[in-house]
Amino acid sequence: MLKEILSIQSESYNQWRMFAYLIRKLSILEDTDVYVDKGNIYVTKGYARSYPCVVAHMDTVHDIVEDLTPIEIDGKITGLNRFTMQQVGIGGDDKVGIYIAMQCLQLFDNIKVAFFRDEEVGCDGSYDADMNFFSDCKYVLQCDRRGNSDFIVNGAGVELSSQDFLRDIQPLLFGHGYSETYGSITDVVALKENGLGVSCANISCGYYNPHSPQEYVDINDVENCLNLVVSIISTLTDTYPHEMPVYKPYKSYTAWDDATYCADCWAGEAVHMGLCKDCYQFYQKEYLQGY
Repeated sequence: MLKEILSIQSESYNQWRMFAYLIRKLSILEDTDVYVDKGNIYVTKGYARSYPCVVAHMDTVHDIVEDLTPIEIDGKITGLNRFTMQQVGIGGDDKVGIYIAMQCLQLFDNIKVAFFRDEEVGCDGSYDADMNFFSDCKYVLQCDRRGNSDFIVNGAGVELSSQDFLRDIQPLLFGHGYSETYGSITDVVALKENGLGVSCANISCGYYNPHSPQEYVDINDVENCLNLVVSIISTLTDTYPHEMPVYKPYKSYTAWDDATYCADCWAGEAVHMGLCKDCYQFYQKEYLQGY
């Protein structure tokens, strides 16, 4: 399923292929209610007083090309255009998140999942979310972060999780090699700004070099992230209320060039290309050589 999802092209404002794929897959699940609102897909499986929830976004930054073929080499998947024989963005951001959400739908009897449109152009879908859908959620998890060790508890200056949630989740994070840190804007941040009243987090899920032709997905890291999410849902059965304190106003993508804070981690001061020193050095090492 991971390779199948990675092969679907889904550029922002042009993600109908992924939308159609998900609708087809969801339509065959038993005891599952699916509805669409403002281009977002909402899924409730089972019947319960409260549900764990997993969200992902359907779009990527990559242009639609003649061909996108996932190529696996030593446990890592990248994208190849067979017509040009050039590497193209595989779109692990956030197709890996979609894969994990779909796996959770298969593994759990009672769960909610939402798939949002157009995250990459400013979280358009999640800012338009039907917030009533989340009124009976225990917490909300998103897998939309590069790498394999970040558990984002503060996104773009917005606190995402309660102390009770962070306390109870610590053993699971340690067991899977994760640690709490700061991150940038994504759907769970938008949901918080919309008034989401429970804890949420964004999790590294095994994609690397995001937003570049050299993007790749590490299968082992994807499976470790999936195992963490499964452990959280299996272990944390309580509801974790959390009201959002905002430490600074949200700044749009178009304002990042002039932002005081790093456009990636939002923790350090922006020093070059909208990034802090640490994030700039990371991206320069990965794929910004010469800039």
